[in-house]
Amino acid sequence: MGKDQIPLNMITGFLGSGKTTVLNQLLSSPDLADTAVLVNEFGEIGIDHLLVKPIDDDIFLLESGCICCSVRDDFSDSLLRLHARRAQGNAPPFQRVLLETTGIADPIAISELVLSDKEIIQRYVCRKILTVVDAVHGQSNLDRHIEAVKQVSVADHLIVSKTDLCDAAQLQRVEERLRRLNPLAARSRSGLKPVDPGILSGAAPAAGGRASQPLPRQGQREQDALSSPSSPHDHRFATFSLRWPEAVAWDDFVAWLEAVLIARGDSIHRVKGLLNVAGESRPWVIQGVQHSFYAPQKLDNWPAGETTTRLVFITSDFSKRAVLNSLEGILDVSAC
Repeated sequence: MGKDQIPLNMITGFLGSGKTTVLNQLLSSPDLADTAVLVNEFGEIGIDHLLVKPIDDDIFLLESGCICCSVRDDFSDSLLRLHARRAQGNAPPFQRVLLETTGIADPIAISELVLSDKEIIQRYVCRKILTVVDAVHGQSNLDRHIEAVKQVSVADHLIVSKTDLCDAAQLQRVEERLRRLNPLAARSRSGLKPVDPGILSGAAPAAGGRASQPLPRQGQREQDALSSPSSPHDHRFATFSLRWPEAVAWDDFVAWLEAVLIARGDSIHRVKGLLNVAGESRPWVIQGVQHSFYAPQKLDNWPAGETTTRLVFITSDFSKRAVLNSLEGILDVSAC
């Protein structure tokens, strides 16, 4: 992250998932007092009771010290205006942004819209997508609404809400299904205990990073699939990883990934990971969303000293075999 870039986190979740409660819990923490919140409309998230005074026509100061900005046109414009007011001293010097979406929003489409803007990526760096899932109605939402499945499939962190309103068996079924849809996401619960604001700390986990729950073995995944019902939507989505030990030339890698994103971007909801670049001692963090490929960032060290490229794909109707086939003739690597 550049020294002047501000971390940008997104919080999403289907209608009625408990996003409002989670967001208010986060904002009430003193640790997040230097946060700016962007919402579609104030009425959407129910924080009007926290507003104490307006700073501008659409920016309000909250009791917690956070500021809240209503989005009247588009997120990109709102982010730029908010940053400009901060630079001019017309808004508090916030250190992070929480971008709240509507209940039926596609978080990947919003990420692509915001982060394909060169002015935005000079000022902000994308961190985590947090998705809130209702423990009581989450199963039915996933059965009936493709938007809910997509919100889960692209999350870096899944928050299971209303855990105090369901029994243990119901909670287990929901969490097993979330693990199948997105085995790489960290998970936490929200019920009587507030959400830990620490979930916003640090970058989104790179490929090969540790989630809060261990990945199940193949046999366990198959057992879960038999014991927990799923929607036809679920089977359209796939999460898989590629690994190879060889260092690759940066230009060759860009040519390959951009070709894949251009050809099949509608089916590639997200790609992220660490890349071993020829001539570089540090790993490069790679991120792509649908048809967009963002400027890489460099980490200080390789995790556990393992200099292996590892990329995670989240796709629909686009298999790992198809990605492996696309490598042939472009990158000379032993990918698996």
